[in-house]
Amino acid sequence: MVPIEKAEQILAELMDELPDAFFQELNGGVCLLPEAKQDPDFPGEDLYILGEYCEDPYLGRSIVIYYGSIEPVCGDLSPLELRRELRDTLRHEFRHHVEALAGENGLDLEDEAWLADYLEEMQAHKTPEESRQRAYKKGRSEGKHFHWWSWPHK
Repeated sequence: MVPIEKAEQILAELMDELPDAFFQELNGGVCLLPEAKQDPDFPGEDLYILGEYCEDPYLGRSIVIYYGSIEPVCGDLSPLELRRELRDTLRHEFRHHVEALAGENGLDLEDEAWLADYLEEMQAHKTPEESRQRAYKKGRSEGKHFHWWSWPHK
């Protein structure tokens, strides 16, 4: 796994790829935090939240990327593969931001559908790992990139 300082550098380069209009009203910016964040709705599971789009009435809008979540999920990836994961995660969160500005919620609905598929797969199979892999592969085959949620690749 690359050190957090290198991940910060990669993230800065990825943000430079985006048009200035994407940063409109993103007054809290993009933060890379060292901690991991497991999904609180699934205690005991290895489901990690890689990034979040945050809207707060007092603090405004921001994007948070969790380096600590990326480490167990992407720790065995090459630097190029890690860059792709960071790009997908960042763009996923920016899509939430742009949609929020437009009063849309299409990505929220896609995220909910992915979660429903995951839960259905989990109930239908013996192991959570098999369920996660099947839901992930199904999403990938449909061209979806749900990287705000992930789990350690094995």
